[in-house]
Amino acid sequence: MNPPFEKNFENDLRLKTDSYEGMLETALSVRQQQQLLGERQNSWKHATNELETLHKMEKTPYFARIDFHEAGEPKTESIYIGLASFSDEPDRFLVYDWRAPISSVYYDGGLGDVTYLTPDGEQTVDVKLKRQFQIEDGTIKTVFDTEEAVGDQMLLDALSEQSDTKMKSIVTTIQKEQNQIIRDTKSDLLFVQGAAGSGKTAAVLQRVAYLLYRYRGHLTSGQVVLFSPNQLFNDYIDQVLPELGEQNMVQMTYYQYAGRRLPKMAIETLAERFSEDYGEAEKRIDALKGSLTFFDAVSAYANHLEKEDMIFKNINFRGKPFFTKEKIHEIYYSFNEHYRLGNRLDGTREQLIKMLNRRISSEMRAKWVEEAVQDLSREEMNQMKGDDPHEFEDGDKEFQFYARKIVMKPLRQFGRPSFAIVS
Repeated sequence: MNPPFEKNFENDLRLKTDSYEGMLETALSVRQQQQLLGERQNSWKHATNELETLHKMEKTPYFARIDFHEAGEPKTESIYIGLASFSDEPDRFLVYDWRAPISSVYYDGGLGDVTYLTPDGEQTVDVKLKRQFQIEDGTIKTVFDTEEAVGDQMLLDALSEQSDTKMKSIVTTIQKEQNQIIRDTKSDLLFVQGAAGSGKTAAVLQRVAYLLYRYRGHLTSGQVVLFSPNQLFNDYIDQVLPELGEQNMVQMTYYQYAGRRLPKMAIETLAERFSEDYGEAEKRIDALKGSLTFFDAVSAYANHLEKEDMIFKNINFRGKPFFTKEKIHEIYYSFNEHYRLGNRLDGTREQLIKMLNRRISSEMRAKWVEEAVQDLSREEMNQMKGDDPHEFEDGDKEFQFYARKIVMKPLRQFGRPSFAIVS
């Protein structure tokens, strides 16, 4: 059975094809319906993630409680801390997410005055009680009070659990030093150094979870890349973020990353790095590149390319040659003998840019441009306009404005044409 929204999809569309204005209105209507479907899909996905989190909290709703008194308030407040926030009505939280600003009090200090960072600046509270819980399947197994951030008993119990091939997200045992790493938002670059088993990996992964929470709406897990030493390590940590209610980040080795971004470059493997023969060959190559003989050879080759044997590739646009290699070759050797290699390349680029500007007007009338204009959403149109309101005289002027913007975007790549030099 189709949802009512899908049933009414065709009725909500306005199909007009008798004029350009009508086609533009139809395209906007289709785009609007697509956006509404996308919003419904996102809402469904968000609700599914929320349901999974609630199932986890049903078994372990919280792991800590702190009682504190805030200056100027009449009474002491108690809050519970868990893997995620839970409220029974707006702005009344029964459980606070471990990444919330107030939760930092649990990790950073003992009883007494504790300062934590809020969006409005530093805030100091008087902590009266720290209570820790171990809850399994909705049943409290252990309760104890402590003056420390994390009680020794809780830490030992977590560390003594049976080892597994998957890393666990034990946010209940974050230490003060780890919490400083996790919540740091002032450093442009953050280096974490420590002995084996000191919790570096756990702190970094929990830091990713904290940043995704802190900058929700501005940062997504797909924008975070984790470089790991090998695939086995990737498999070991791949459940940490999902256990914390976040989608997994991009995980790869640097060898995989370089292989994707530089597919035509030979990447050194670990075996080659530690090979004695390979090291000696690399030393000989470095010595050659730094020699006067190599400099003279490169200079002679550059002088030769000023006269002949420069080979170019086609500059393609939408799968077809926009500038053929023959045309580029003709322009390059049209300059007189006083033009050196660098001057010829610059001169060739300038000529190509001039030719490019002349072709923009003709490309604006292409069929693909018309279709692209029709597919523009209202948001995309506003982005193209920028801060200038742009009052158009008629529909043709409006079409020309958007068509030029669309054509110029992919053609910017020709601002610095690439040349392939082959001996």
